[in-house]
Amino acid sequence: MNSKQKHNKIAKLTELFGNECYWCGCILSPQQITLDHQIPRSKGGSNSLENLRICCFSCNNQRGNSLFPPPFFRKKVK
Repeated sequence: MNSKQKHNKIAKLTELFGNECYWCGCILSPQQITLDHQIPRSKGGSNSLENLRICCFSCNNQRGNSLFPPPFFRKKVK
């Protein structure tokens, strides 16, 4: 995915879901947003919007290419 495609996907996801981390719920500035693959690309996942989530660098980095939530995952209850 090139940078323009990534920017467009981030814009669409923030439009649909807001700018909070999918895993921990922290509010992210545009510069803090990373894209996380629900099913990692290394395990056959795609770059489709259905497979992408907005998350913070910390959660994305901790999760790596796992199919499970990041360690110490605690989603805020709304």
